[in-house]
Amino acid sequence: MNYQRILPIPALQQYVRYFGVLESDDAGAGKSFGIVADGCPGLIFQENPDAFLDHSGNVLPQLFLHGLTTKHSGKTTKGSFRNIGVYFQSHAIKAIFGTDACELTNRYVDLQTLLNNDLASQLLEATSTGKKIQILSLFLCDRIDQNKHREDQRTAWTLERIIKQGAETSLPKIQAELDLSERSLERIFKTDIGISPKLFTRITRFQSSLNHLRSQKFDSLTDVALSNLFYDQSHYIREFKEFAGVTPKQFLRQAHEQAVNFPEWRA
Repeated sequence: MNYQRILPIPALQQYVRYFGVLESDDAGAGKSFGIVADGCPGLIFQENPDAFLDHSGNVLPQLFLHGLTTKHSGKTTKGSFRNIGVYFQSHAIKAIFGTDACELTNRYVDLQTLLNNDLASQLLEATSTGKKIQILSLFLCDRIDQNKHREDQRTAWTLERIIKQGAETSLPKIQAELDLSERSLERIFKTDIGISPKLFTRITRFQSSLNHLRSQKFDSLTDVALSNLFYDQSHYIREFKEFAGVTPKQFLRQAHEQAVNFPEWRA
């Protein structure tokens, strides 16, 4: 199995973190992918339209848009596959597609259902990965130009503060500086991002701890927990299991046994 990341063109960097290409020519037994909460939406194109199943066993659309994931889930494959994904910035759903982000939280939708277009056909006809990414890039640029919605600057400011400050983020302080009630900030954030600022902050802290685990630069789970401002190791384990579906120790063990190295991938 091969995985490749490709950076977007400058015009898309405000909206797209990167493109990802995931492929396997193994036509034998299927594979399982663990999906964890990561706070980012995406767009996935499958060259083999029947290759991936969601956690309920339903075949995923050939080209689909998904919102933020706030809980663990899983995907399984049937044989060989080759997928190209767009890994968006957190605010991209509303900014690019004009849809309230909360409508797609923990959900996916066939892009053909959302937008009547021939993008899937164009991607199938393209003969190279570079051409497919060029087609996706042009499509996204066109959507951004056509979309009349502009991200609320209060959302953008709050998002930047949470990402920068992580677990040290003080939402009451943010509310005071914006002169907004907790409910008003939550309503704005759900529209543009898809979830509440409090939940996004928790997921950001979880992701920080996940990166800490991957780095293998720690002596114990207590070190990871305290470094990421969890109350204690027990609190860390509970939060980790809620967002990843396994404990930190189980995640580390599975990382050496199966394909959980791409938790941001939504195949």
